[in-house]
Parts: sequence; C-alpha cells; structure tokens
Amino acid sequence: MQRQQFKVKTRTLVRPGPHLDGPAADGAAGDNDSMAERFPGLKKSELKTLALFFDLCRQHGISSIERPEMTRHYSGAAKALRSLDEKKILLLENRRVYRDPFGEQPPFFPPPEHLTTEQEEVLARLVPAVREQEFQTFLLHGVTGCGKTEVYLRATAAALEAERTVLVLVPEIALASQIEAHFYSRFGDLLAVLHSGLSAGERHDQWQRITTGRARIVVGARSAVFAPLPRPGLIIVDEEHEPAYKQEDGLRYNGRDLAILRGRFADCPVLLGSATPSITSYYHARTGKYRLLTMARRIHDQKLPAVHIVDLGRDRKSRPDLFFSDQLISALWENMEKRQQSLLFVNRRGFASFMMCRDCGHIIQCPHCQVSLTMHRQQRRLVCHYCGYSLDCRIICPSCGSTKVDGLGLGTERIEEEVRQLLPHARVARLDSDTAAGGKHYLATLKAVRRQEIDILVGTQMIAKGLHFPNMTLVGVVWADSGLAMPDFRASERTFQLLAQVAGRAGRGSEAGRVIIQTHQPRHYTVLYAQQHDYRKFYEYELALRTELGYPPFSRLVNVRMSSSSEERVKQCAEQVAGFLKRYIGRRGWRDIEILGPAPAPLARLRDKSRWQVMIKSNRPARLHDLSARLLAGRSEICRQNVKLTVDVDPENMM
Repeated sequence: MQRQQFKVKTRTLVRPGPHLDGPAADGAAGDNDSMAERFPGLKKSELKTLALFFDLCRQHGISSIERPEMTRHYSGAAKALRSLDEKKILLLENRRVYRDPFGEQPPFFPPPEHLTTEQEEVLARLVPAVREQEFQTFLLHGVTGCGKTEVYLRATAAALEAERTVLVLVPEIALASQIEAHFYSRFGDLLAVLHSGLSAGERHDQWQRITTGRARIVVGARSAVFAPLPRPGLIIVDEEHEPAYKQEDGLRYNGRDLAILRGRFADCPVLLGSATPSITSYYHARTGKYRLLTMARRIHDQKLPAVHIVDLGRDRKSRPDLFFSDQLISALWENMEKRQQSLLFVNRRGFASFMMCRDCGHIIQCPHCQVSLTMHRQQRRLVCHYCGYSLDCRIICPSCGSTKVDGLGLGTERIEEEVRQLLPHARVARLDSDTAAGGKHYLATLKAVRRQEIDILVGTQMIAKGLHFPNMTLVGVVWADSGLAMPDFRASERTFQLLAQVAGRAGRGSEAGRVIIQTHQPRHYTVLYAQQHDYRKFYEYELALRTELGYPPFSRLVNVRMSSSSEERVKQCAEQVAGFLKRYIGRRGWRDIEILGPAPAPLARLRDKSRWQVMIKSNRPARLHDLSARLLAGRSEICRQNVKLTVDVDPENMM
C-alpha cells in the first residue's frame, strides 16, 4: 500500500529576541534614528526592518508578526530578518499551522433567544443522560424546520461541560458543510471535520487536532465514526435514515449502526435524528429498544407547506415538449413576480437518462455494464454512472446505422435548460454531483442562494434535505415516480423520505410555502401520505406490508453476491452457494431461515462482471451469523473458478 505524501504546514513568526527589551511588546513607536541609537552598527535595511516590526506590532496590538506580513510591506525585510535573527534582536520561529478545511469562513448562525416548548422537553430528557454518561439510543423524530440542529448544539454544550467529546455524523459532504457552519458558529476552533472532500494534508491535520485534544467535536461523514476521540460523551447521527451511511465496498459497515455500537462501548448516549426515520429505527423506538423523542411543530409556529399533486397522465400541458405542467409553470412565474425563491427537485443528473434510435428503438448501453448511457450535453458525452465509461454523444446507431439517435428521459441538465427557456430572466443554478464535485462550487452556490442572488435552484437529492433558506417558498418535484419502480422492498420508503424531505425546504421563513408534486401515480399511498405530511400513517401502512412479506424490521437480511467475467461461471457458483446454504440449514433442522434465489442481480452486469445473488432472510440473527461465517470459511471450495463472493449483512442497496 502506497503512503500518501504531504508536508506539515508551518508559518514563520517574527518575535522580539533577548537583546530587544520592552518597546515592541509595549507598542512603542520606532524609527530609523532611534533604532540606530539603540543598536549601533546595524545596516539601513536592518534598521528599517526593526522600525517596521515595531510599527506593525503597535498597529495590531500584538507582540509577534508573521514574516510574509513584513516582507509584503518591505521587500528587503527577508534578508534583514535573517541577520537580525543571528544577532538575537529579532527571532524567527517556525510554528505548525493546521490547514483550514472550510476554505472560507462559514456563515454565522446566532443562537436563538428562546427555545420552543418541544425543544425544552426533548433536552430535558436528553441532557440528563449526557451528564450521567448513560448509554441509551434516542430517536429524535422531528418534522422539517422544527429546530433539531439547536437540540444537537445544546446537547453538545452539555457534553463539553461534562469534559467529554462529541461525534456528529452526517450522511454526505453536502450536509457536513451545512451542519459545520452551525457548530463552528457556536464552538469555533473546538470543531474538527472529517470527510472525503479533504486533501491528505487537511485530513492529517484534522486527525492531529483530534488526537492532541485541540478539537473536542468532530463532524464528518460515515468514516468519521472511527475518529480517535477520547472519552466520547455524546454521539449524534443526523438524517439517520440515509442509505449513504452504508459502506458498499471493501469493509462493509453502516455508520449509524457502528455509532450505536461505539456509544455502547463508551457508555454514552446516541442521538439519531430525522424528519423521516427509517422504518426499522422507528419500529425500535415504538417497541422500546430506542427512546422516542418527538417534535411535531416547526419553530415560530410556521405551517408545513401545502402540497398539490399534478397527475401527469390526465392533466393537459400547454407545453407538451417540456417536463413542466401548467400548474408548475404558473407557480414559478408567480414566485418570480413576488421575488421569492424556488427549488426544483430531479432525482437524476445529466440531460437525458438514455439515448434511443428513432428508427429501430435501440438504446445505447455501456459496453461494460448492462445499463443505458446518460447524456451530459454540457460535456457532449454519454456517460455510464457506474463505471465511468464515456463516448461522444454525436453517434450513429450501432444496430441500424441511423443518425436519428436522440436523448430521452430527464435529468438536472435538461430541467435547468427548460427553466431558462420558460423564465429567461430568472437567475438559475444547478447542484448535483457533476457541479458540486469539488465542494467549493457547492458552498458558493449555497451562499448565493442565501444572499438571494439565485431565483431558481435545480438539483438532485443533495438539495432535498438539511438546507434552510427562509425565502424559498416553492418546491417543485418534477417527477416523483423515478424511485417507485426500483426492484427494492424499500422503494416506497425511500420515495416517501425524499418527497417529505424536499417538501420541507419550502416555507421556512415568514411566507407560507407550497409544493407541487408531478406524478403518474397520484393515488399511490407514498405520494398521498407525503402530501399530508403524515409519517405515522405511512409507517403503519408500510409496516403492515412488511409483516405479510417478513421483511425488516421483522427479519434480518444477508445478501450473498457473486461476480465474474464469465456468466456461466458466476451462475454455476450461485447455484452451488444456494445448494450449500440449503444443505447446511437442513442438517441443522432450522425452519426459520429462507433462501431466496439464486437469481441475477437487478444490475446483472457491471464493469465487465456478471452478477448473481442469493438472499438469506431470517428473524434469528445468531443463525444468520453462523450461516454467513460457514459460507465465508468454505468459499474457496464453493467458488473455485475466479468468482468473487461477498457477504453483505443488512444490505442497503439491493441492486
């Protein structure tokens, strides 16, 4: 393994030497004549440098100056400082500095003058556990805009008062940037950040600040759960329902679950927070495994936004060439006239989700993956979002040779372009993983939205949660159906969470908010309960379905996946794995374990590898553990022909 190379960052300070008494520290003025009297034999450049040092110290009220500050005022100071250092009149001292991971000063968020009644009630239950250092898992179910972040901050302050440290996990860098600002506003340099957007040097510096005790609060993505914090007093997992907490390759782990395990080892409370908790977490809270904390009202008694559903199958459109209903177009115009901001949510990036030949119907696919290529018009490329393969979008059909190959479907690029057509005078910005890859553009865009320099923000799920813009009064969901058709038992849950979260971006200021959801399934229970902002009814409906099917939280799953460049080999291996599992279960006489498969994975080919899987389902975790261990121990005999076998416990991604 190759080590990452980086340098320790230092700065050179100029401070008084042993031959220089009082005047600099006292802020006394100095000029060349007075310096010549005190230090005969000095050169003119040395005298000028010494006088400059006194002047800068007096101006800033300090007793040391950074060397670049002096050389900026006088270019001859560089050489003079070296000679003054040799004469012990001024000393040059190298001090380590830590790289600033924020890039620029985060926005300041002042603390509220008063807490809401619900915030006080939640803290009255949470803070005693923090002070007593008692392991408990709390689930904070609070509607969007109810003030969960302030609860996090107050609980953190209680942990610091108890001379403990605090770990705060967020599911992705985008949310880390938001919550960093709140914690930095309250706790300043006690904060360290850890996420994949840091350079190697920045990450090393943050790690050092944590280990040396300079930083007592860590905010970061899932890998921050391993931060070397001594004596944790509180662990917070924000947006606990997010699948991004699951590490999908290498060492597979769920950051939320490891946070709970770390809290148990450290004897400290763990706080899970979400407006739309996972079905499993809410089930644990309702059955007593977790302690449920509820915040059902927004701060300042703001109302949740009114949600309108547009039936794309029945409602006529004056612009059938666009993905916008007349209701959404009218609402965007009204918001522009009122000088209020709008957000458009599209759960796909790119311009078109697939390219199809108009003559023969052939869809352009990735040669390495069994998926269609996404058209990115600005890059003029067709891109595979799984392996990164790309080619020029000016192509002919490989099936019939036709030149009539067009992009169909939607993505953030297309919606951004259509918005510019509909509202040519609007200031439009787009945020997705293409535009926000470096982090700086993401923060700059959010800053522009906060300053009301952007009228309409178009983006993917990175803008669907955690953002607070008081002037954002309209949210449009361009197509709500994209997630409902996924071959995953959590498809409805994920769709509800996205709809509820993105709806919560509207109406967080003095003006009432409204949400327009465009869908081809207006009577789907997921859409209807999202319209009503009713998580409880959605939970009960979804739980009833899972009871019948025996899916989590009523069971645990293990996904055994095989992959190989040979379709025949991986199929044969999958059959051998299923046979091995069934024989082992039969010998043990276990009747409470179900084997599903073998079958091709929903994404049957990725990166030139064919993929099959076998699913194991049971409500007996100990038996699943034993079965998985036996399979891993014997995999070299079961899969001999260059087939990779992985075991994923509690899988988040069924694809």
